[in-house]
Amino acid sequence: MSQILIRPAAPDDAALLGVIGPAAYAEAYAFLWDQPGAYAAHLATFGAEAFAAALARPRTRIWIAEVDGAAVGFLLMNLDTPDPVAARPGGAELARIYLLGVARGRGLGERLLEAAIATARAEGAAYAWLDAMAAADWARGAYAKWGFHETGRIRFEKGTRPELSDMVVMVRALD
Repeated sequence: MSQILIRPAAPDDAALLGVIGPAAYAEAYAFLWDQPGAYAAHLATFGAEAFAAALARPRTRIWIAEVDGAAVGFLLMNLDTPDPVAARPGGAELARIYLLGVARGRGLGERLLEAAIATARAEGAAYAWLDAMAAADWARGAYAKWGFHETGRIRFEKGTRPELSDMVVMVRALD
């Protein structure tokens, strides 16, 4: 039986997150991109420097999922962030939820989500929201199973293939 741990990230985890972040994103979403430069620039937003900056922000929280002592995924949440459709105050944005492919299907995503939801509630958030690529049926299905519902759509304007740049905004009430 594997030992699973969900833990808050610390500042010294930036380098670790900078390895698993780009790897997990690339495994899941490389098919969206047709511009190598834009793809490389986006992968850099998952690098160690980006995580160090995120860990330093006072209203950002990050959790790491570990299996048998190895980091295999993470969730990044920004508190006090209104959703991009209704712009309601009191939101907690689940900005990034990523697992390495070999770690999927073990309930780690839901456990990361539970940690984030508990913190969002404790911090006074009224709802949690996220956006998912419309082409990522597997992700949207998991979020729906975890209580999120679609509230609208936006475009991902960072150089993905135009026909695959639609995003679905999903919300879950926390009361």
